[in-house]
Amino acid sequence: MERLQVGLDAGRAARVRARDGERHRRHGSALYPRRPTVNAVAASTPIRYEERMDVDVYPTDAEAFAAAAALVAEALRAAAAARGRATLALAGGRGGRGVMVALAERSDLPWDRIEWFWGDERCVPVDDPRSNVRLARESLLGPRGIAAVRIHPPPVELARPEAIADAYGRALAALLEAEPVFDAVLLGVGGDGHVASLMPGCRALSATVPVAAVALEEVTAEPHVARITVTPPVLDAARRVVVVATGAEKARPVAAALRGPEDPARVPAQLVRPSARVRWVIDRAAAGDLLRDARPAPQ
Repeated sequence: MERLQVGLDAGRAARVRARDGERHRRHGSALYPRRPTVNAVAASTPIRYEERMDVDVYPTDAEAFAAAAALVAEALRAAAAARGRATLALAGGRGGRGVMVALAERSDLPWDRIEWFWGDERCVPVDDPRSNVRLARESLLGPRGIAAVRIHPPPVELARPEAIADAYGRALAALLEAEPVFDAVLLGVGGDGHVASLMPGCRALSATVPVAAVALEEVTAEPHVARITVTPPVLDAARRVVVVATGAEKARPVAAALRGPEDPARVPAQLVRPSARVRWVIDRAAAGDLLRDARPAPQ
């Protein structure tokens, strides 16, 4: 594994930190009116962009998936030990599947104390091949025999994206003690720079509710179907965020997220740049020019 240090110039880093601090304060007070800073980690580092950002690079996608799974497992074990249970928001796509398969192979997880959620879902039936819930059931939940009572999928049977988003937001509030604070969130990176289903330019990027609908006309990635997604305040509040990207086709969005001009409306993955609680795990193919331009991080 190589740990690269990706730099921001000081002026840009200061602008990004100022913008992020304001975003966290604004979203926090709207989403969590009783407790704007919802946990100690988020209070000290609310998606804080540092002048130097560490990125873990592995030779192959399989090694990257295993490393991301290890980070998720570490967060879940810590949560279960501290609070008696752990909560995880799963991802779809190739990266999500790879990490879920790696998680299923682990023997060090408190399986009977983990509650399973989704960071986004396509508005299709649960048996549709495009469903993130189906992907998780086939890759992880089914093979591990997870009890249905611990699985909390979005209610796609409601059909209308706005209704699904509203109902899932209320479910998160009920199941996560009124404040959607996940112990871990797994994210992939789309070819257009989206994370979860926060598409470039979509209205959900500025939402202050926990879960928002993404209309069909806002979807910029395949499959071209309406979605629901957790929103930036939920990503801000998570105790651990693990971002995984593999393959040469992800080199451009990874570079745009980590080194490109600051524009999270165009590149939503910039909302989860590396920080004390946000870890990026990629393979050499996705690293692309970062391997040439970045420098090794101090060990």
